[in-house]
Amino acid sequence: MKKENGFFKALSVALSLFLSFSVGCGGGTASGGGDSGDGHTHVFDCKVSTDEYLKNQQTCTEAMQYYYSCACGEKGAEAYSVGVKGTHNYSAEVAEKDYAKAAATCQKQAEYYTSCVTCGKSSAPYGKTFFAGELAEHACVEEVPSGKFLKDEATLDSAAVYYKSCVCGEAGTETFVYGKPLGQLTEEEKKGYKPVSITMSLYDPENSIYGFTYNTEKEPLRPVIQIEKGETLTGSALEFGSTFSKWSSYNADDMLFYYYIVKVEVELEPSTEYTYRVYDKYADVGSEAVTFTTRETKSESFTFSHMSDTQSKNETGKGKNFGTALKTIQDTSDFVLHTGDVVEYSKYEYEWTEMLDENFEYLSKMPVMAIAGNHDTVFKSGNRSREIWKHFNNKLPEQESVGLGHYYSFVYGNAKFIMLNTNNNGTNGLEQAQYDWLIDELENNDSTWTIVAMHCPLYSVGHHAADPSKNAEVLSLMEQLTGTFAEYGVDLVLQGHDHLLSRSKPIDADGNATEETWVAENYIDYSVNPDGVIYAMSGTTGTSAATVMGDTTNYYYASGGATGMWADITIDGNTLTYAAHSIGGTTKKWGIKKTA
Repeated sequence: MKKENGFFKALSVALSLFLSFSVGCGGGTASGGGDSGDGHTHVFDCKVSTDEYLKNQQTCTEAMQYYYSCACGEKGAEAYSVGVKGTHNYSAEVAEKDYAKAAATCQKQAEYYTSCVTCGKSSAPYGKTFFAGELAEHACVEEVPSGKFLKDEATLDSAAVYYKSCVCGEAGTETFVYGKPLGQLTEEEKKGYKPVSITMSLYDPENSIYGFTYNTEKEPLRPVIQIEKGETLTGSALEFGSTFSKWSSYNADDMLFYYYIVKVEVELEPSTEYTYRVYDKYADVGSEAVTFTTRETKSESFTFSHMSDTQSKNETGKGKNFGTALKTIQDTSDFVLHTGDVVEYSKYEYEWTEMLDENFEYLSKMPVMAIAGNHDTVFKSGNRSREIWKHFNNKLPEQESVGLGHYYSFVYGNAKFIMLNTNNNGTNGLEQAQYDWLIDELENNDSTWTIVAMHCPLYSVGHHAADPSKNAEVLSLMEQLTGTFAEYGVDLVLQGHDHLLSRSKPIDADGNATEETWVAENYIDYSVNPDGVIYAMSGTTGTSAATVMGDTTNYYYASGGATGMWADITIDGNTLTYAAHSIGGTTKKWGIKKTA
């Protein structure tokens, strides 16, 4: 073979390199360099975006950068950019004024937004936050006329005196005068202190703490709850001071007026008979005395009732169906779980008063755990605020806003109940703060049963889910929550909004219906260890029926047309039994069994 001389060898190498790099050469701005040693001068105008020529990775301030190269592969000193800038990495925690969100209080450290580790940009207003620094001193400047801060009771000749307090509940030493001497109260004035819209809830069932809520027309003077064991109230009844706040509503003529919400929480002994009344001690006006028996909230065998959409249009006797259902369950259910739309037009306080006062006989004895529906917030109501909070006393986790409803959870017996708010989600699923809270609740859960309650349904064949013009909200919730519920082992999702009686087949994490294994017991079919989440609707407890619109292939059953409906759900260890009822009688029964 003929041996190449040095000139041709150098030419061959240069040509090879040129062909390799020529695709990225030309058009560059880099100037030439020195001799390569192979007989050519470097020209750094090639763009070769490989790791060998990487100068800087992509950041929030710069696109990814590479060094220009020569056709021979030699790296130049100047660089060019590829692509666009990257996103911010909001993981830095800098406790400085520029990142402040909230000042320190006596309960919390100062809150700051995180910032970008590269450029320092704040994650405000929607980013994550962290807490740092020292707690603040108590600021006892609040004037809260609560029994907790009472210094001197009112008399015929002098008004009550209270200690000023801090927002954390710590009492100070300074005082303020509230109200007027009892001798100045007229009989006509006293009528304005009469309690209305009285409800009871399981404020903290694990500790047998009950919450009570009611309204008054006038600003309360000395609101208390009087309670004692047994069937009567005597002079030895205990008194628990209440708190109250001022709110607005509209009358039938759309005229704005103000009224007051009163709340109190009381720890009681389980499985014990008590008699109580809510009462303004100074005005000497209160409810009638009510006798009820507290629940055994840690029992693994109990029954609760699912009701929804009790709103009853504009006819008289708005709470009639609700009352009939409450009367039926009063001796068998431990509490009512209500998935929203308590009234038709929450803008009008008289609708709440009619619905609740008409059923005082039952609601004063039956705890209700409720979440907000769209009728309790924005439905022809001008964005009414905190309506469910105003009428039911639940223990809420910290959340940004409870204006259009709120979310919370509670444990009762061997079941965890997660109560979601579907009014703030729009078409993007639950807002991030609520979704993060939901994940935390699901991860920190050792109960045998997990039951989720929500007003807007995930799986429904009613018009909100099946009508393409209205289902954007449903589709967003399905996309966000279907996999989450299945992956964390949610057993049952109780839904409202569509006024149907339905029960889905088990839905897996991909949104597919799975087959079930059944066993019959006492004439009831039980699904054994269902592979997925069961979504159920118990119909409307009110008077507005609906019809089935969608495909029922993935449903165990689905029907509409009936009103005055609810479901009694019994949990007994590893067995759950669901019985749907209407005022006319039982309609559907089924259950779930968990085996080892």
